[in-house]
Amino acid sequence: MQVILLEKVTNLGNLGDVVRVKDGFARNFLIPQRKARRATEAAIADFAARRAELEKIAAEKLAAAQAIGEKLKGLVLEISQKAGVDGRLFGSVTN
Repeated sequence: MQVILLEKVTNLGNLGDVVRVKDGFARNFLIPQRKARRATEAAIADFAARRAELEKIAAEKLAAAQAIGEKLKGLVLEISQKAGVDGRLFGSVTN
């Protein structure tokens, strides 16, 4: 099945790429997650009209993610857990 990607999909393509994928992958993952649409002539024409809008939304998401990354950049996280004399933990760190 051929689909038009509505956002960047890892190991598949970028926004606007028309790619061929297996039917199950398209029906069960890409289309329900709104990451792709079937590549019909009407869908391709509609996408061409909406491309600038979708690229703007993708750029806004990237900028928001980078802003969060800058906030977390200097953050230090310290987890304390009881340890034995030799420094080995008594159990796994789960909670």
